[in-house]
Amino acid sequence: MKIWNGYGSEHSMNLVLIGKFKKAQDAEKVEKDIEKLSEQALKDESHSLAFDPDPGDLRFSEEMLSLLRSLRLNTLGPAELGQLVSDHRLEREDDRITVKTDEADVSAFVKLFIEAGAKVEVFSAHDYPADSANVS
Repeated sequence: MKIWNGYGSEHSMNLVLIGKFKKAQDAEKVEKDIEKLSEQALKDESHSLAFDPDPGDLRFSEEMLSLLRSLRLNTLGPAELGQLVSDHRLEREDDRITVKTDEADVSAFVKLFIEAGAKVEVFSAHDYPADSANVS
């Protein structure tokens, strides 16, 4: 007999986040900003911040602060950076960015989209599978 011990979590949100921007250039800029922020977050190991036992000690690295200043982004918090390196699929088509993820926390993406003037829609593909299939 084989006994399997493991930990599993059934937290799959199956979220779809859509940002519709005024211009394709705005969507392209946000996509590039997310790439830059994700790269720096990985270097900073920001993906572990979300699980920090003492969130009061969270700080941006000097490199991340410099990047945030250069991108003129002021609304992201240190704990949100881990969302950018979590398991997600990002697709851009013209003036629209779609993010699909099983994670519940997507505030970093929402903030980045809204700061760039996007109209944002968030829904669960569990409840709206047809809408998810029609998304780029």
